[in-house]
Amino acid sequence: MSRQVVVGKEVFSLSHLKVFRREEIEKFMGDVAGELTLLSENTVVVFSPIRLEVTFCGEKHVLSPGLTHVRGTQLEMAGGAYLPAFLDEEYLEYLLFDLPRELDKKRVPIVVEDSHKRFTRWVHEGLMYSYDILSRIAKVYRVPIIVYGDRETENMWSFVKTFACEKIEGRGKCFVDGKPCGEGDATSY
Repeated sequence: MSRQVVVGKEVFSLSHLKVFRREEIEKFMGDVAGELTLLSENTVVVFSPIRLEVTFCGEKHVLSPGLTHVRGTQLEMAGGAYLPAFLDEEYLEYLLFDLPRELDKKRVPIVVEDSHKRFTRWVHEGLMYSYDILSRIAKVYRVPIIVYGDRETENMWSFVKTFACEKIEGRGKCFVDGKPCGEGDATSY
């Protein structure tokens, strides 16, 4: 979407504005918050969905826009953007301000490595807020977002799809959406 809005020294696309919640617009945009909220609510963003095909357990899986959780394994993918290893507020600021700008330039699948290590304080709240922001980004820009985490983060959000590998009774077992899958090429770390 090419139309942009300038707020102070910041430039936002209309797509980017759709990522913000009303409370965030009020917090970050100051005096023009009401006008920007109305503009955001009245803007319709239409992108074709980007899908990503991955192979796991010897089978092909198509990741649609939304958050996919992965633990204990690595998914092979081409063409995605890996987020910088920012922590705490710097990470949240990157998600709200910089990632949408990057997606305005080029929409690609997004990879978040070590999501469970992105917060040094207020860990649960930070993770929940980051997953909320990422979900909004996936919805507006219609891109798949792969979130690498651990067993605890797997149960923190309603992920579109989950992939997991772990050792059970000394043997590596892998799962897709909680269901066991064949050995194939899925390997645990």
